[in-house]
Amino acid sequence: MTQRDTAAADDDRPFGLLQLWDAVADAVPERECIVQGERRLTWAQVQDRTTRLGWFLAGHGYGVRPGVTQEWRSPNDLVGLLLRNSPEYLEGSIGSYRARCAPFNVNHRYRADELAYLLRDARPSAVIHHREFGPVLAEALALVPDLRPALVHVEDASGVEPLPGSVPYEEALAAATPPVEPVVPSPDDVHVLYTGGTTGMPKGVIWRLRELAGSPTGIRVESLEAAGRDAPRRGWLRAFPAPPLMHGAAAWFSYGAWSRGGTLVLGEDTSFDADRALALCRAEKVTWMAIIGDPFAQPLLRALGAGAEPPTRMSYVFSSGASLSPSAWSELDHFFPGLTLVNTLGSSETGPQALQTSSTQTGFRAGPTTYVVSDDHTSLLGADKPGTGWLSNSGELPRGYLNDEDRTAATFRVVEGRRVSVSGDRASVDDSGEIRFLGRESTVINSGGEKVYGEEVENVLRSLPEIDDALVLGRPSERWGNEVVALLVATGAELTRDDVRARCADRLAGYKLPKALAYVPAIRRHENGKADYDWARTALAEIDSAASTGGRPA
Repeated sequence: MTQRDTAAADDDRPFGLLQLWDAVADAVPERECIVQGERRLTWAQVQDRTTRLGWFLAGHGYGVRPGVTQEWRSPNDLVGLLLRNSPEYLEGSIGSYRARCAPFNVNHRYRADELAYLLRDARPSAVIHHREFGPVLAEALALVPDLRPALVHVEDASGVEPLPGSVPYEEALAAATPPVEPVVPSPDDVHVLYTGGTTGMPKGVIWRLRELAGSPTGIRVESLEAAGRDAPRRGWLRAFPAPPLMHGAAAWFSYGAWSRGGTLVLGEDTSFDADRALALCRAEKVTWMAIIGDPFAQPLLRALGAGAEPPTRMSYVFSSGASLSPSAWSELDHFFPGLTLVNTLGSSETGPQALQTSSTQTGFRAGPTTYVVSDDHTSLLGADKPGTGWLSNSGELPRGYLNDEDRTAATFRVVEGRRVSVSGDRASVDDSGEIRFLGRESTVINSGGEKVYGEEVENVLRSLPEIDDALVLGRPSERWGNEVVALLVATGAELTRDDVRARCADRLAGYKLPKALAYVPAIRRHENGKADYDWARTALAEIDSAASTGGRPA
C-alpha cells in the first residue's frame, strides 16, 4: 500500500450537521426541503418545526449529559425513531440535534423481543413512533419495566389506538415553548447509528456530528459561508432515498444531498415497488437516487424492460449495502445514458472504504483512508509489507460503540500512530500496494440491505422441539443479493419451510426467516465444535434441487 496523507484533524471542521443545514436553510428558505406525496415542506418550515421539536425535548429536561468523556458513552440523551420514511423521521433527527439529544434508528421490522433488546441497550429518553408500531412498542417496553421514555406518536392511516400517555407529534410541536436557558448545540454532539453488526445483536455506533458533516456522508463543504453561497444554484438537486431511512446508507445519502441545498423526495418503505418508484422519480423530477444493489436494481430493470418510462432527469445513482452485478450496471447505463453510478463498500463503524465507478472496473477501489491491518493488529500492511489482514479505515471515524467498552477498544485502535476502525472483513495487499477485498470473516448474511446474524437465527431454530441442530448460511439471490437458508437436523418428523417460518415469526423479523431449508443427518463440525462451512456450502448447493418446503441433499 502506498503511503497516504493523514486525514485532517477532526477539530479542523468548526461545524456539524446542524450548523451546516441551518446555513442552507438561511440561503434557500422557500425551497422545498422534504416532499412526500401532497406534503411539501420548505427549508424554513422544517427549520421552524425542528426548532419546536427541540423545545419539546429540552422542556422535558433532555439534552447534553455533563461530564461524559468515555468514547463508548453518549454525551447526549437518546431519542429513538421508530418510524417509516416520512418527514417526521428526518425532523426527528434534526429536532434531537437542536435539543442536544442523540437520535438513533429503530428497525420497524423488529418483533417485541428484538425491540426490547434495543431499548434496553439504548435507554432512550424519548421514542417517536408511528401509531401502527404502538402495540409492538408497548410489548417491548413491558419487557424493560424500568424504562419510562416519553412517547410521541405520528399519525398514520393504521387506525391503531395511541399508547396511554403518548403525545401526538403535531400537538407536541404546537405546544412547545422556548426553554428559559437557550440550548446551544455543539458539533461534538452525537448521532447513534444502530447496526446488526458482526456480534449478532444490534450495536450503536456513536458518530459526532462534526465527522458526519464530512466524508462519511459524502459531504464536501469547506465552510458554512460556502454552503450558503452554493445552495441557491442547486435547485435542480432532488434526491430520492429508495431504501428505508432507518438504514445508515439511505440516511447518509440524504444528509449528503441536504448539505448541497437539495430537496429530499420520499416514497414509501413498506416494500420496494419499482413501477411506483419510477413514477415518483418522473413526477418529482428526481435527479439523484439511492438503492441497495441488485435487490433494488433488478426490479427497476425488469420494470424498465417491460416498458416503464425512464425518468429523464436522473443523473446519479448511489448504491450501497448489497452487491451490484456487472449486468445490472450495464443495463442501468443503457436506460440512463450519461448516468453517474457509484457502488460503495463500507460499514456503520468505518464509513465508506471503497467504491466502484464503472461496470468495467474489476472489484472495488480502496479509498484514500483505507488500510489493511496485520492479523495481530500491530502494523499496517503495504507494498513494503504485503500480506493478508483486516480491512480498516482511518480519517473521520466514530467515537466508539454505545455502552460497549471492550468492543470499542477492540475495533477502534491506534496502529503505527494512526487511529483506525478495524472491520470484520478480510483484505490483502500485494507488493504494488493494491488492496484486494476478501469478504467478511463472520457469518453475517446481507439480505436486501438487512444484516442477518446466522447464530441468532440458529438459536431460535434450535429452540423448536422438532429441530435437533441447525446451521444458517446465505446463498446468492437475484432479488435479495443474499437470502437466508438453513440446514436442519430433525428430532423426528420434519417441519416444512412454512411451518418453520410460522413457528419463528414471533421471535424473528421476517427478513431473518429462512427462505429455504433442507434436512441433513447431522451438522458436520470440526473438533473445536465450530461448523464445517466448506461441507455446509457443498450441502447448500444441493438445496436448489430440493423442494422449497423442505428436502434432503444427497
